[in-house]
Amino acid sequence: MKNLIELGQMAATVLSVAGVLLNNSQNRWCFPLWLASNAICFGYHWRARLFGLAVRDVIFLVLAVAGWIQWSNYG
Repeated sequence: MKNLIELGQMAATVLSVAGVLLNNSQNRWCFPLWLASNAICFGYHWRARLFGLAVRDVIFLVLAVAGWIQWSNYG
C-alpha cells in the first residue's frame, strides 16, 4: 500500500510541474493537469484526515475550473 501512495504522490507532483510548464508557455491545458493533481491530493488528504489541506485542495480545484473557463472565453 505504501508504494501505491508514493506512486500517487509522484503522479500528483509530475502533473503539477507539467501544469506549471504549460502555464508558462500560455497553454490552457495546464488546468486539466492541475485538476487531476489537486484531485489526487484531495483524496490523500481526506483519507489521512487532514481536513484543512483537503479544503485547500477543493479551493484549488474551484480555481482551476474558473481559470480554465475564463481562459477559454478569452483565449
